[in-house]
Amino acid sequence: MNTFIYFLLAFGYLGLLVWGLILSKKDIWNLTNVLLLVIVGLIYDNLIIAAGSFIGEGELLEGLSYARFCLHALFTPTLVLFAFGICSNLGLIWAKKTYWKVIFSFITLGLVVYELFTSVIGLELRAKEENGLLSYESVESAGPVMVILVTVVLVIVGIILLKKFRFPWLLTGTLVMIFGSLLGIWIKNFPITNILEFLLILSLLLTKQFQVRMSETSIT
Repeated sequence: MNTFIYFLLAFGYLGLLVWGLILSKKDIWNLTNVLLLVIVGLIYDNLIIAAGSFIGEGELLEGLSYARFCLHALFTPTLVLFAFGICSNLGLIWAKKTYWKVIFSFITLGLVVYELFTSVIGLELRAKEENGLLSYESVESAGPVMVILVTVVLVIVGIILLKKFRFPWLLTGTLVMIFGSLLGIWIKNFPITNILEFLLILSLLLTKQFQVRMSETSIT
């Protein structure tokens, strides 16, 4: 059952990637397009987890799993830039100032470096078979610093969009992810966190769509 869910999530993310590419085709160098990298990482992550039992325990699956941690460290912090890019593209005055762009860029870079040093360099993996899935996990649990900071940024920007534009979905998606993840503490045999993560990315794409439509409206 869980294998099917992870395959379904991987193909669901593929659909979100196509949607994201459509939204981004008119402005491929837009800062918000870093979301596409995050989606690519999640496609890979869910696909490798789903295929683990078919690949089997060994160096191949371990190497493929190592890449999962690398992509997470490199791509997930860029959601900070995505949040800033949304604010800038919507014309918020503070987001037009150069020093805010520098601050958000340094936060993103700092989180990437932090993740590489704490979660990737010296990473040791061990095989884990659970609920019909075979995967490789880190011997040491990763710290939540990066996830917490990214979440805080998304909540703040979500509140701004709700107050300024009455757009609720970024804040809603982030809060659902936060409170729903608490269920993962008790629910061990079902990938609820991964499903909620999918809903979060869906809310980010809805935010991207809203920003694109607002930009098109302002041009016309």
